[in-house]
Amino acid sequence: MEGARAVRPPPHVALRESTRAAHDAAEASPLMQQLLAGALDETGYRALLAAQWDLLSEWEADRSTWLAGIGATQGWHYASRATALAQDLVDLTHGHTDVGARPARDSFSRKATGPAAYGPKGCRAQGALLQAWGELYVIEGSALGGRVIVKRLRERFPSLAHRFYAVGENAEVPWRHFQELLDRVLAEPAALRRAVEGALRMFARYRKTLQDHASHV
Repeated sequence: MEGARAVRPPPHVALRESTRAAHDAAEASPLMQQLLAGALDETGYRALLAAQWDLLSEWEADRSTWLAGIGATQGWHYASRATALAQDLVDLTHGHTDVGARPARDSFSRKATGPAAYGPKGCRAQGALLQAWGELYVIEGSALGGRVIVKRLRERFPSLAHRFYAVGENAEVPWRHFQELLDRVLAEPAALRRAVEGALRMFARYRKTLQDHASHV
C-alpha cells in the first residue's frame, strides 16, 4: 500500500544481519580456523583460551555493575566466561597459571542513573550502555556456536572439562529470553544503532586479540 512503512525486523535479527560480516571476519582468525578444522594442538588450544580470557576478563570487569543490574532487574543472568576460561586454563597447565580475577571497575553504569543521566554526560553514559548491549550480544551469540565446538574438543581432548565452550549447551531458553530482552531495550532505531556499534567493536576486539595471540603460537 502506498505510503505504508516497511516492516522492520526485530532488533535481535537486525543485530545479526548488521554484524554478519564482522562475525565472519573474527571467525576467520587462524586459531579459530584451526579449532573448527580439528587441527588445533594443546599449545594452540591453550593460546586460544588465554586470548579469550584476556579479552573477556577485562570486559567483565568493565561491565560488572551493569551485568549484575540486568540480573536484578530483568531476571536474566550472565554466566561468567572469564571464570570458565580461568578454570580451563588451570586444567591445561595442571594448576600452574597466573590467570586470576580482575577487579571490578565498572564506570558507566552508575553514571547512567539518577538526575545526572539527563545531562550531556548522562546521554553519553546511556549511549555507552546501549553499546554494551551490542557487546553482550556478541558474547552470548558465540555460546551457541560453542555447542558444536565443544563436541569436537571432547573428542580431541577427552580428559579436559571444556567449561568455556560448554556454556551454550543449556542456553536455548536463556538465549530466547535474551533475544526478547534485546527487542525491548533496543526497540528505538537510535538505540539499535548504538548496539550495532558496540557489537562491531566487540567483533573487532575478538579479531585483533585472536590474531595477536596466533602470532605467538
